[in-house]
Amino acid sequence: METAVKLNREIFIECGWSYDVSPDNHYGYSSVMGCLQKSAKAMDETGRPEHAKVLELLSKAASMMMRPSSLNDPFTAYNQDFQAGKRSSRPEDFTEEELIFFESILSDIDEPWLRARLADLLWLLRKPKNPEHAKIAIDSYIDNPIDSETWHRDVRNGWERAARLSMQIRDYDRLDNIKNSLFSAFCSEHPRSKFMTLWVADLMDQLKIDRDFKEDIASSLNKRAIDLKREGDFHSSRSYFELAGKKYQQCSAEQSWLKAMIAIADCFELEADSRSQGSNMVANSFYENAIQAYRRIPNKHREGYDVDSRISVIRNKVKESGRATLDEMEFIETPGVDISEIAKSSMAHVAGKGSREDALMYFSGLFSGPKYQELASNAKKSMQECIFSSLSGASHMSSDGRVVAKTPPMNLTAGEDDPANQAVLKRHVHQQFSIEVQLVVQGQILPALRQLLMEHRFTKDLFIAACYQSPIVPKDREQLLGGALWLGFEYEFGDAIHLLCPQFEHIVRAQLKESGFHTSTISNDGIETENGLSTLMDSPEAVQLFGEDLSFEIRSVFTEVLGFNLRNETAHGLLDDNASSSLSAIYAWWMVLRLVLRSIVFGGIKADKRRADGQ
Repeated sequence: METAVKLNREIFIECGWSYDVSPDNHYGYSSVMGCLQKSAKAMDETGRPEHAKVLELLSKAASMMMRPSSLNDPFTAYNQDFQAGKRSSRPEDFTEEELIFFESILSDIDEPWLRARLADLLWLLRKPKNPEHAKIAIDSYIDNPIDSETWHRDVRNGWERAARLSMQIRDYDRLDNIKNSLFSAFCSEHPRSKFMTLWVADLMDQLKIDRDFKEDIASSLNKRAIDLKREGDFHSSRSYFELAGKKYQQCSAEQSWLKAMIAIADCFELEADSRSQGSNMVANSFYENAIQAYRRIPNKHREGYDVDSRISVIRNKVKESGRATLDEMEFIETPGVDISEIAKSSMAHVAGKGSREDALMYFSGLFSGPKYQELASNAKKSMQECIFSSLSGASHMSSDGRVVAKTPPMNLTAGEDDPANQAVLKRHVHQQFSIEVQLVVQGQILPALRQLLMEHRFTKDLFIAACYQSPIVPKDREQLLGGALWLGFEYEFGDAIHLLCPQFEHIVRAQLKESGFHTSTISNDGIETENGLSTLMDSPEAVQLFGEDLSFEIRSVFTEVLGFNLRNETAHGLLDDNASSSLSAIYAWWMVLRLVLRSIVFGGIKADKRRADGQ
């Protein structure tokens, strides 16, 4: 039985703990946690277990990841294993006794990282709230200097958290100090980072504390964007033009905003031109980006900037690069069903690409989707080899124990067209696809995803931008869908699937409407109701539009009771924590990502499907 930890100020002082990590090796709270753990181990080895326990407790407090944008839940576990039911510390794990101990040692802690964390936890958890705790946290967070080398090593998060705490307790003097310090950092030179100015401006924009400096910020960002474009750094230039355009809009400087938008489109086209020698596939996507960027220009201004003729020129480039892309595209071939070999092959498939955009396109090509006729053929063989499994009917139950479907036994006296035999075949086909999904997710998607995250950093803005470029993503859905796709790269598949299901349903509905098909039902009293995804996908028009293979994939993943039925499971709140992060949810996330990315290259779902079918 573990002995209770003796918590008092004297034991902490006796530890003599100090943060002895060099600035070059400092990585924010993870380094603070490591230093505390190292000291705890040293205490334990010298026969002082009580001192070791105190330092271990402090390391748990330092271990949590910060989410500075959240006022109510700013800290979360850095490690969670849902399958094993294990996780690292969260705020609710700390007892009242431990909080009292934290309060008793606040004035003894010289190190601002640990002092900020303990004061912040006290502000968050103690009742009644004491504003002094928030003030200590604010002052400690901003005690860490603004520097490009450490900005993304929790310094940025600390400054944002400090600003939001200042707003929460209405300490406007501290907020003014933060605002002025950030603007001073924005105006400073940062020779070691071309993005530092952008990062600081973006934080001020998110916090909405730059009202007094908007014009200066917009002008400075625009000047930097022009310089980067002149240097041929089109990606960096676009980032600066985007934020400059946003600030110009906030200043009601319409002409300056329009010029920034035109410059963004021009950067996409110039980068596409430069990429065409190395990869027509990448160039094609940048040309599409350029068209989408020009489409952001309001119609009333297009003539003045010759937008339509520019789009026409780029469309020809899209066609040329698209034809050349066909010779470059390859789908991965995996040997047998050995998952270890599949995983290695999948990781190699996405590894070592020149850019994250390239890597994403290869990631989307891991698997071209199910081939219905192949699944049906395999299902028939399975039925013949294991006939006894088809001679009795089957009940299909949901995760909460409900019978959601029944299939009849095989009718041996009838042919394949018999309804009972068709139902049995359907069940076996979905079983075959379920096995295929498991192999694809465990052997390809997850290993490749890990490889991608080892080599690249994926931001939410990247996927929002991809949704803007995708011809299948309806207008004003880019933020929702892009955010949902990004969540998969955070391993937040549960959150992703709850956003993706309704948005993907809208994509299907929009595609059908665009092709001239009716997606609603009008009752006798004249009330028009939009049909749900199940009804839409059961229509012959869906097969006509999407093809047999993709139609089957959509139904099996989202609407079929014999499949994964994710649309209906999410719509009715039937997915629990485990089910919403299951292999089927991961596959659904990747499937939507595949369709969005492929649509950018091939011009839509139908074009993507023709490519997948080898046409």
